Amino acid sequence: MAQPQLPAFCRTRRLITTTVRLGDLRQLQWLLWLVLALQLSTVLLVLAGPVPAPLAATPGGFTPAEFASRHDAPVPSSSQP
Repeated sequence: MAQPQLPAFCRTRRLITTTVRLGDLRQLQWLLWLVLALQLSTVLLVLAGPVPAPLAATPGGFTPAEFASRHDAPVPSSSQP
């Protein structure tokens, strides 16, 4: 009975080398700095907390409460006498 054989590419003993240029490493370094900056900005936004409520209206100005009416009360209109 014949024993199973490995494929040809597994039986060869060639050394596999990869050439990396310095420019490729520089691009990788810039990419890592960009990712670090994005993560840091995200952490700072989370630590900053919620946005505070808007400031109160100036004196003499209208507030939304003045325009609000009860559901059962009629809303006055300037077009009706």
